[in-house]
Parts: sequence; C-alpha cells; structure tokens
Amino acid sequence: MRGSFSFTGAMSADPQRRANTGVSVADLLLGLPLEARGSATSLAANLNGFSYAFFVQDDWKVGPRLTLNLGLRYEINTRYTDVQNRLTLFDGDYPGGRLLLSATNKAYIPTIGIVDAPATPRGLVPPDRNNWGPRVGLAFRPFGNNRTAVRLAYGIFYSVIQFQDLRTFVRNPPFGEVIALRAEQDANSAAAEALRVTELFPPRGTPAARPNVFGPAKSYVDPYYQQWNFSIQQELPRGTLLEVGYMGSKGTRLSQRVNANQAVLDPDPARPTPILSRRPYPLFGNEVRITTTDCNSTYHAAIFRAEKRFAGGWSLLVSHTFSKSIDGASLLDNQPRDLYNRKLNKGRSGFDLRHRTVLSGTWELPFGAGRRYLARGIGAAVLGGWQLNVITSLRTGFPFSVGVSGDVANNGASNQLAQQVGDPWAGRVRERERWFNPDAFAVPARGTLGSSGRNILDGPGAFDMNVSVFRHVRLGEGSQLQIRGEFFNLLNHTNFGHPGSTVGTPTYGIIQSAADPRIVQLGLKLSF
Repeated sequence: MRGSFSFTGAMSADPQRRANTGVSVADLLLGLPLEARGSATSLAANLNGFSYAFFVQDDWKVGPRLTLNLGLRYEINTRYTDVQNRLTLFDGDYPGGRLLLSATNKAYIPTIGIVDAPATPRGLVPPDRNNWGPRVGLAFRPFGNNRTAVRLAYGIFYSVIQFQDLRTFVRNPPFGEVIALRAEQDANSAAAEALRVTELFPPRGTPAARPNVFGPAKSYVDPYYQQWNFSIQQELPRGTLLEVGYMGSKGTRLSQRVNANQAVLDPDPARPTPILSRRPYPLFGNEVRITTTDCNSTYHAAIFRAEKRFAGGWSLLVSHTFSKSIDGASLLDNQPRDLYNRKLNKGRSGFDLRHRTVLSGTWELPFGAGRRYLARGIGAAVLGGWQLNVITSLRTGFPFSVGVSGDVANNGASNQLAQQVGDPWAGRVRERERWFNPDAFAVPARGTLGSSGRNILDGPGAFDMNVSVFRHVRLGEGSQLQIRGEFFNLLNHTNFGHPGSTVGTPTYGIIQSAADPRIVQLGLKLSF
C-alpha cells in the first residue's frame, strides 16, 4: 500500500473563523489529516488498440486563375483493450453505482463484491464510426498575375483518447484499488466522520474503504476540430511579401475529466450536513474521475505578416497575431468547479494571448572575401564569414483566476474561486507588489461557490530578444570548424510570472517569480 496524508489545519481550525485559525502542524501532531490517499494497484496497463485511416485527395485546376484542393478522410479508432481484461466501466445509471467488468457479464459493487450484470465489451464502449473529415482548399489569383493571391481552406480533424488517461483505467477494483478519504472539517476528533492516522487504511471491500474510480463516460466519442482560414497575399518590389489573414477553429466533444461524485451544495449552509450524505455514490470514493467528451472550444485570430526574402545578405520577417480563445477546459485535468452547472467553467483558455508580435531576421555581415568591405587582409580573416540571427517576441499576459484555499463550499469540489466584490483594476495596479486590486475579491460565504469567473485577469506580458552569431571556418578538405555564440534574453529584460491568486495568503496579489535572466552559450563544433 502506497499512500499520503494531507494536513492543512482544517481539523484544528475554529469552524466559525476558518480563514484565520487552524495550524497544519497541529493537525499532524494530533494525527488528524483532512485527506488520506492510499493505492494498492499497478501503475502499468498492457493496452492494445488500432487506428485506420483512408483518404482521397485531388487538385482541380478550374481555370488559369483558380485552383481547388479537395479531399475526404475517413478514420476509425478502435477502443483500447487490456491484455488481462482489467478495464472497468463505471455505470452511474445503476442506483449507487457499479463497475462493469470488461469482456464479462459481471459487475463489482463495494461491500457486495462480484454480481451479475449486462455484458460489457473488452473496449468498454463502442468505437466512433462517424469520423468523416472533409478538406477544401482554394487558391485564386484575382488579377491573373503571380503578385496577388487569395487563399482559403476548411477541414475537420479527429483526435483520440490520451494515453495518460488510459493507463489509469486499470486501477479500479476488483483488480486494484485507490482509496481517497476525506474527513468532515467540522467533525469532532473522536467522531466517525474524522480520519485518524492510527486507523488507516480500512480493509478492501469494507464500507469505510470507498474506492476511487477512473474510467471513460459511457457515451465516449472521438473529439474533433473544425479549422478554417482565409488570407490575402501581395508581393511588393524588392522581394517583399505582405499577408493579411484570418484563422479560426472550433473544438467539439473535447476530453475533460470530471468528478462524478461531487457532493451537492447544502440546502442550508448555516446548518452543514456531512459531505458523504450529499454525494451521489456514497459507496465509492471522493473522486469518481470520469473522462467525458462534451467540452467545446473556439479560437479566432487576425494575422498580419510582412516578409523580406533573403537577398543582399539579409532577410526579415515580422508577424502579429490578434486572437482570442475560449473553452470549458484547457487541459484534461481542468475539472469544473460545479459538476451540476458546468457552464460556469466557460472562459478564456489558459493559453489565450490577446496580442503576440514576432520579429526575426538574418544578416550576413558585409566583411570578408567576396563582400563589400575588408575583402582581404587581417580584417577579412577576423571579421569575414560571420552571420547574425535575431528573434524578438512580445506578447500580452496569460490569463488566470482568483481562488480560495480549502473547501469553502463544503462539497469537495476542486478549483473553487473567489467572490468578486469590486473592480480588479481599480486604484494602484500592475505593480510587482500589487498586480491587481486585492480588495476586489473575498472568500465566499461558507457553503457557497464564488461568483468570479474563470481566467478573468491577465498576468504580465513578456519581451524576449534572442541573438545568435556564428561563423564557419574551413580547415581543409572535408573539415570545418563552427564558432557559435547564443544569447538568450540578450537585454536581460525581467519577465515576471503570475502573481499569487489565492485570497488571504501572504503572496496574494504579489509577483514572486520571473523567467530566466540573460543566458550566454559559447560553442565550437568540428566537422570532419
């Protein structure tokens, strides 16, 4: 049995003043953890699965100025199976819940054991057989020359189950067990609702064991993305190209883990009831982690690009993106704060950037043999043959949420957010020690979820200039020496991290991290 205990100060805190009382070390000395987690299961799965894809594609030259690219792809992804048939499917429609055992007509129910049930396939759920992905592309020369081009495209692209998720599906009983227990915050240390280190962990199959569950939803289908773009390109004199475009995408049926055993909120927060009595599946653990495919996303971006093609010893590329991305979960583990109202989780993606500009260029220094200056002599030997490369990027900040510590809602939910009570950008803000107005957020009333939205604030932006210089020196037939210097964050600009965003903590609203300072790398490489 591998395990861990969580001592947070919740058990020694005054229930009426939780924000200012409670000491984690006191909980440890008393042997009263808030949470206890134990695992007696293999971390490895022996999985097999197959993906098949078929496609047709053709370029159709409609006329001298218009070309179409048409395609159609069909793919089917079989559901993964375990060689030892250890996969289980959680059946939440059954009263109290049960685990259907793959390749059998049996199920497992805690405290009861193995019972008869409907037959379950080896892959748990049927494959998605409707994965048709059309592709359409168009290139148009409106003026009949090669200096102006209009391009647009649309396609549908399918995804598959993530392997990091699949490997957890073999951890359920009767083949393995992960126990996650949680004490009642307001319970007396001698009460049955409290956890005591001396009594952990309960034997498997007993009512107190309450195993966690990992698995897919019964209606699991393959996620897919629709992507489209439109651009106008114009060639200017001296090898310069301008481009203006739009890009968009929509993710449908995206994967997200949810805790199907999240407790409902207390009807009367002033009279709290035990969390276990409010969980839909009390025989199972605090976490019935189900991977669903009902999350969505949208992305829209305007793109501007100017390029000077390499000529005369130099090239330059400048691009700017103005975009916005919205979703319900940016990562697989971004669980919703309220299982029963998942629309609350819709907000800016964790990777959303409003503006991003990148400038990159290459310059062959005009010194040395065959160049404009110092074609001969010592100057040519020292300065000749060098090349300078620059990449400079500027961006606005990534978004973040303001949260609270502990289980304020008293429902066992993760990612609990603060109550918004004012303007986050009022007063003196965007400073290292006060990035946003800390008085704009407060701890919600006990037994309730905070009103602030997900990812509503922006962190600091970033500016980077990375430079490299190198030179190739021929030493003889078939051998050469490369001299190289690389300078990351050449200007040593401080790029700050996110501020503390948990209400009531010492770092709340304060930035205490930054990206790397200037880094210099020098190297020699001999090729022969």
